[in-house]
Amino acid sequence: MFQLKPGSLAMIIGARTSAGRCNIGKSVELFELCQPGLRFLNPVNGVMTELPATADRALWLVTGDVYAFDKQHGFAFIRPEHLMPLTPDEAPQILDELMLD
Repeated sequence: MFQLKPGSLAMIIGARTSAGRCNIGKSVELFELCQPGLRFLNPVNGVMTELPATADRALWLVTGDVYAFDKQHGFAFIRPEHLMPLTPDEAPQILDELMLD
């Protein structure tokens, strides 16, 4: 089963805004699913960042060759439904089974 989880890879497959559409088709690393009101240290620019408490949903902070809404390079906030996981959760288990055959 494929899941979105921190540290895994995903492809951006959609965007709601015109600024976000430039990221469609790019692969990214998932950093954290940010809940509204959550404060965290942005791993790309080192700035304390907060997803506004008034946000209507959680968004993934992703890193890679992408642009944020304000044109900052290296990270973006993406809706979960606009991400397609690229690696299965069971990859290590599958590799172990293949090596035993």
